[in-house]
Amino acid sequence: MNSIIIKKANIHNLKNISIAIPLHKLVVVTGPSGSGKTSLIYDILYKFSQGEKVGCSISTTPKTYAVGQKVIIPKNIKLSLGEYNLQRLDKAISNLKKNELLIVDEPCAGLTIEESTNVLNKLKKLIKEGKSVITIEHSKEIIAGADYIIEFGPKSGKYGGKIIFQGDLNQFKKSKSITADYVFSNKAEIVHYKRNLSKKAKTMQKKNVILQNINKNNLKNYTFSFPLSSLTCIYGNTGSGKSTTLNVVYSALFKGRNAWKIREQNGVSNIIGKQYVRRTYSVEQTSIADHPTSRPVTYLNIWNSIRNIYADLPASKKAKLKSSDFIVNKKIIEDEENFSPKILSVKYKGANIDDILNMTIDEAIKIFSDSKLIKRKLRFLQEVGLGYLTLRQKSDSLSGGEAQRVRLAKVLSKKLGDRCVYILDTPTKGLHLSDLPVLVTVLQKIIDKNNTVLVTDNKIEIINNSDYTVDMNKK
Repeated sequence: MNSIIIKKANIHNLKNISIAIPLHKLVVVTGPSGSGKTSLIYDILYKFSQGEKVGCSISTTPKTYAVGQKVIIPKNIKLSLGEYNLQRLDKAISNLKKNELLIVDEPCAGLTIEESTNVLNKLKKLIKEGKSVITIEHSKEIIAGADYIIEFGPKSGKYGGKIIFQGDLNQFKKSKSITADYVFSNKAEIVHYKRNLSKKAKTMQKKNVILQNINKNNLKNYTFSFPLSSLTCIYGNTGSGKSTTLNVVYSALFKGRNAWKIREQNGVSNIIGKQYVRRTYSVEQTSIADHPTSRPVTYLNIWNSIRNIYADLPASKKAKLKSSDFIVNKKIIEDEENFSPKILSVKYKGANIDDILNMTIDEAIKIFSDSKLIKRKLRFLQEVGLGYLTLRQKSDSLSGGEAQRVRLAKVLSKKLGDRCVYILDTPTKGLHLSDLPVLVTVLQKIIDKNNTVLVTDNKIEIINNSDYTVDMNKK
């Protein structure tokens, strides 16, 4: 068996994809977030290998194992996400036998360049042993070390779902694809946004928050400081204490309900400068798909406002329709049934509720231009680069990079004040190289309004665009 042949794959945004994926090679599948990578490799290839029906033609597959990224660390395991994922990868590698296939989703998420190179060497060793590897990856190190590359695009969502390149590394270097352009240049480091710090922010930049004598996990008598109204990036090897530092900062500065209980657990002997911080926000890595009808617009509590607009229309009142009549159930989301004719007869600016579901966020912003609340929240999704998503799209169908940006939009959708500290653990997780300047721009806009952003990330593109950096390897 030399390849896996897939014909006419069309789930999610895939556009009738037919492809032969070579075996006994290190195959990297790349492309913009939400362009169709996970749909083909996990929702079709992997599920088929596990005996599930996938709705398209696919040839026989070897025995297949997968290491995914959508994982929550059990509470009894005291490891960072990077450590835990490396441990899971090593376990899968040790169990893999000759002629078997390993599928890995972003094995280098959150890793340093050196650690990514080590992962690459492990994967290439598997190929020499007669095994096969398919990895979904945005890491320059892994892509540049691949035997065969498949790139999805040209963009994301309904504007993606096509294979725009497939071939070996030499062919990839010569291609004009968006990923090749970013992999073999420093383009992802270039941010065109012009900083516009407020007067208060410029004054606040002269002040620091200092946490003295931190004793938590592997941090022993460690003092950590960072400037306000700035972008601070904490970087370093897996397990060096990056995530622990973020957790300590969040709990030490927390001013919400039961703050004294949370602060008691932070392991800090003294905090200097906390009077300059009004509140803290943390962008968690938890799942955004908490129920079957969860969508980005429900996660940001936008859909309730849309339902209320429809319920207040004269046609709804005449038909005695309430806001609850415009609730979207699982079958409607999955196109197994539609709203009743009575509900579909109610239109807002010429569009019924089903038309709204099928609109992209970019399109919906125009329709709801008269609603400040809806437009404001939709704009945050647009600002983080998700304007192509439809309002119907389910949260559990999002790629890792898309889910990460929805989480960021959720935090931003709260009333953006000043003197807040925004905390993000590996915000580049799941993001294509072309998404990184967009991310940095969003973070810099937060800072311009006299706020502070604290991130952990090993991407050189984030480190080089930060105002202040902390190397945890030298603590």
